[in-house]
Amino acid sequence: MDAPKIAVFSTPLVSTWVLDDTRRILFDAGDGVSAMLDARVHRIRAVALTHAHRDHCSGLLQLLNLTGETGDMSVMYPESSGALRALTGFLANFDSRSTGKVKWLPTGPGSEIPIEPERHFIRAFPTEHYPKQEASRHLSLGYQVVRMVDKLKPELSGLSRPELDALRLQHGREYITQTVEDILLSVTGDTTPLDPSIFAGSRVLLHECTFLDIEESRDMAKRGHPHSALDDVIRTAADADVDYLGLYHISRRYEDSTILQTVRERASSARLRCSVSVALPGRLYDDLFSVRVWDGAASSGEKVVGR
Repeated sequence: MDAPKIAVFSTPLVSTWVLDDTRRILFDAGDGVSAMLDARVHRIRAVALTHAHRDHCSGLLQLLNLTGETGDMSVMYPESSGALRALTGFLANFDSRSTGKVKWLPTGPGSEIPIEPERHFIRAFPTEHYPKQEASRHLSLGYQVVRMVDKLKPELSGLSRPELDALRLQHGREYITQTVEDILLSVTGDTTPLDPSIFAGSRVLLHECTFLDIEESRDMAKRGHPHSALDDVIRTAADADVDYLGLYHISRRYEDSTILQTVRERASSARLRCSVSVALPGRLYDDLFSVRVWDGAASSGEKVVGR
């Protein structure tokens, strides 16, 4: 499966958003998202907010004023976030002709929200971007786009096509198939490193990567700014065995050339099997995965594709 068309803009502390153009879902809505997407905002049918920081939600008002009037827009947000409850409550009453028609969906870990096309849904998972709270409170969430597919039962894989057809005609299609999840995309939002099992089976992982060095990320976490570092993300992608890795939310403290070179070196050192694409801070990407910084050790003989 080819990587989906993903548009990204991410400058930490300023604006971050991710558009899955294939499924028409916007993850986060940082400042300026409407201006940058222009007419494409009218393709969006769902917004999934990861947390309440302004660089991830400050563009929501303008976006919904442009798109909410049709009445088919949904906005998901962490149900435990008091800040987002206040924001969405305000927007629900701001303009009855636009934001007043939006379907607001307070969401918790494990929640599954159906989306188009049929047999697709968005599932939320807990992330760690705030100081430890009570176990029942999850102020930040990541999201996965999942589709349900029917696959041949493993125990029948050795049968020929005529034999399978005979079983299907005798017992029905359900006898020879099982319904399984196909995780098309995982988007983390801001978070410290998570258990890679969360992403197991995900074809595409778009993971925040604020820092290039682990020690730097640990130091900033002590100061109240918890985020992930490059080595953590590479390890997560390798353990989860994803097909495509996208890095975003990278600090502007680094030069572009330093970011690209460091990603190449670390991916090569880890012999990372998946390809890697990088959203450099302050740049708009219409199709992030069309440009790869690392092509994947297993498929390319460690060939590196530069910008």
